[in-house]
Amino acid sequence: MFSPMSTTLSREADRQHVAHLRIDFNDLNLLSVPEAQALRDALRSVPEDIAVLTISSEASEKIDAVRGLSAGLDLEWAHTLDAHEGQALLTAFYEMIEAVRNLDAVVICDCGSYTLGVGFELAMACEFRIATEDARLGLPEVNVGIPTVIHGGLLTRLVGLQTATELLYTGRTLSGERARELDLVNRAVDPEEYDDALDSLVSELAAKSPQALQSQKRVMRRFRSVGLERGMEASIGDMGRVFGTHEQREAMTAFLEDREPEFEP
Repeated sequence: MFSPMSTTLSREADRQHVAHLRIDFNDLNLLSVPEAQALRDALRSVPEDIAVLTISSEASEKIDAVRGLSAGLDLEWAHTLDAHEGQALLTAFYEMIEAVRNLDAVVICDCGSYTLGVGFELAMACEFRIATEDARLGLPEVNVGIPTVIHGGLLTRLVGLQTATELLYTGRTLSGERARELDLVNRAVDPEEYDDALDSLVSELAAKSPQALQSQKRVMRRFRSVGLERGMEASIGDMGRVFGTHEQREAMTAFLEDREPEFEP
C-alpha cells in the first residue's frame, strides 16, 4: 500500500491484477501543484502487473450522496499566480494526466456526482468513465478567465470538433445523462445503483486476461501516438507475443469449453 499526501493505492487480495487509487486532498479534491504532483507520483507507482485500475475519491462517512472525483482547479490558490507560476501549474497538470495515459493498466474513472475542469481532463484520459445521472461534468475554465488547454484536446477526439467547440467556448457543464448521450461517459446511473454499476464494470474487465488487457492498452496507445496506419503495423509484435502464453491458451480453451477462464493469480 502506498499513501503519500492523501493518495492511497491498494491492490485487491483475491484479484491481484486489480488496484484502486483513491484521492482525498480536501472536501472537493481541488487541485493545485502539490496535489497534482502527489497524484502523478501515485500513478507512476502503480505496479507493472496491474491490468485494471480505478481512480476515485476517498469515501466519506459524512457524505450520504455519491461523492464526486474533483471540482477542478483550486481557485483560491491559483487566482494570484503570475505567468511563470501559471506555466508551472499547467506543467504539473500535464505530467499528472500523462501518467494516466502512459499506464499499461485499463483505467476506470469514478466521476461520481461531479468532475470538473482539470478533474474532467483526467477523466478523459481514462479508458472508462462512470457518473451519476445528475452529475455535473465539464470544462468550465472559460468562466473563470482561462482557456482549456493541454488535455482539453481530448474532448475533440471524444465528441467531435463542433460539440467540443461549443462546450469549450461556453464553459457549459453537462449532466451525467447528457454526457452519456454524447459518449463522454460510459455509464450514467441512478445514485442508488452507482456502486453496483461501478463494481460490475470492474468485475467485467477483471475477468479478462490481464496480459490481453495490457497488450490492448499498448496497441491503443500506439494508435494515438503514431497514427492508425503505422500503429497497426507496429502492433503486430504485441499481438504475436500473446500467442503461446498460458493466459492466451486458457482464455481460448475456456471459450471453446463454454466455461469461465481461470488465470493464475
